[in-house]
Amino acid sequence: MKKVILYAVTASLIFCNFTRNREDVSQSAERIELTVKQAEKVDADNRFAFNMFRKVLALSDNPNTFFSPLSLNMALGMLYNGASGETRAEMAEVLGMADFTETEINEYYQKISQALQKIDPLTDISIANSIWYREDFPVKQPFININQNYFDALVNPLNFNRSDAANIINKWCADKTKDKIKEIIQSPISGDVMMYLINALYFKSKWQFEFDKRNTKQDDFTKAQNMKKKVNMMEQTKTLPYYADQYMQCVEIPYGNQSFSMVAILPANNMNIDQLIKHLDNTTWQNVVYNLQEQNVWLKLPRFKIECELPLNEPVRNVGVKRIFGGGFVNISDKPLVVSDIIQKTFVEVNEEGTEAAAVTAITMRRVSYPGTPQQIPFFANRPFLYLIKEKSTGVILFIGRMDDPKE
Repeated sequence: MKKVILYAVTASLIFCNFTRNREDVSQSAERIELTVKQAEKVDADNRFAFNMFRKVLALSDNPNTFFSPLSLNMALGMLYNGASGETRAEMAEVLGMADFTETEINEYYQKISQALQKIDPLTDISIANSIWYREDFPVKQPFININQNYFDALVNPLNFNRSDAANIINKWCADKTKDKIKEIIQSPISGDVMMYLINALYFKSKWQFEFDKRNTKQDDFTKAQNMKKKVNMMEQTKTLPYYADQYMQCVEIPYGNQSFSMVAILPANNMNIDQLIKHLDNTTWQNVVYNLQEQNVWLKLPRFKIECELPLNEPVRNVGVKRIFGGGFVNISDKPLVVSDIIQKTFVEVNEEGTEAAAVTAITMRRVSYPGTPQQIPFFANRPFLYLIKEKSTGVILFIGRMDDPKE
């Protein structure tokens, strides 16, 4: 039987410059107002995020892992619209959709997408979606309509046999991610590829507090097994939201009008990074967020730049989403389809001027036969640490990273 492949791709990018002081902020952050059920979905998304991050780390041999739960969640959200039967029920259960109607789920994604783009006038954030499908592949109109109506997707039939077909799709994605993700689709496109679904998230903001380059100095970073290396360590002393307990030390570094922030998390001195990862789940995270209090923090943060590629098949299976790999997508097409691969590529760079990050999540589907001023508090990130980028009022987590070996 001829095989058919369907790719769903999500791309996300964060770019931030540290050029703004707290005094320059002209408008304080406003809340994104969610319904009770939408807030519960955010909570479910964050549980899924920490679960997935642990599963990804368990299978990764990369000392620096950077993962976008929002990118994966958006991809699975689009895929959910094409799922049916037991596959749909399993996705709903694991992704926290079981108590939602289809309309409520899509309205949730629409609300998050629109609200994130408006919440901070000092932040340039845009979310773009597109569907590219082979001209003669039968895609059900309701599936396309949902993506147009709720994801504002650009839908383009394309002759995949054209020599420049992959370049056309790659250019769209590169444009939406400021050239950080330049190649999503390989050329030439295989004859059994039928569709690509692409989501691109772009974020550009400024730190509330600039890191002065004159304060950046070479300093020791202690890696695993007590191995030391010299890194460029940025430094500043500011009043920042801070939390500490017997397991960890946390500091929140705000962007723009404080709607978005990075939270850096150090394990306690008697713990290592792996023990912290086991301890950190959504319940622990909620406790951290609730108990952050402003303190005078002496902050040191290394400059770093990393890229990684994350195979997500096994992590997705391990959190309980299994049936997508066996079929159940009659809402996309009458042709039987299964998910064969989920891959995420990420990029992040942190320096005095800002944070730039990108993520691309690709879901591959095939057609097959199947059976159904107080004392200063030091926060020195001079050993392995975690870091998250989030929206404050909803708690939506855009990225989670583990930094074991800062590189530039």
